[in-house]
Amino acid sequence: MKMPSGAKNQEMIYTSDEQGNLIALEPRENIHLAVSSKLHAAVIGMIQRRDGKYLLQWRSGKKLGGERLDVSATTHVREGETYESALRRSFLKELGIREVMTLSHTFDFMYIEELGERKENEFCKVYVGSYDGALEPNPDEIDSIEFKTLNDMKRFVETNVEQSTKWLRETVKRM
Repeated sequence: MKMPSGAKNQEMIYTSDEQGNLIALEPRENIHLAVSSKLHAAVIGMIQRRDGKYLLQWRSGKKLGGERLDVSATTHVREGETYESALRRSFLKELGIREVMTLSHTFDFMYIEELGERKENEFCKVYVGSYDGALEPNPDEIDSIEFKTLNDMKRFVETNVEQSTKWLRETVKRM
């Protein structure tokens, strides 16, 4: 696939159709501009421990949509990746998880969120995996982590809309 000119050092992510099929690679910066945002492929992972609680992260303020409670891990699909391999990359980068865990694809959704001059316009595949091992949260990605039951997550996102990412709210609503 030919890359757009000037895109050599930029993160390239896939646009998608409304069924989640990967279409073309485009620079992340172009896709996240509010004036030119296109539907693009994202993947969400929810990690559940043996005790039934889910790992949630407080997204770093350095990131788009940061300083809010977020899913266990999330990322875009890059060149040469599938949704699942992109999620495994995200688990490693964000949480230091090196072990391969069984992931179950549970549902998909699309959402749009205006973030100032930036915009999210994503097709999201959601996976759930069980994991009780060691975690090494990346401080560039995560301010802190916590664990909540599904009911606690639902209560939190319903009463703390501004303190939770839209993709967390959309995920929890469907769980």
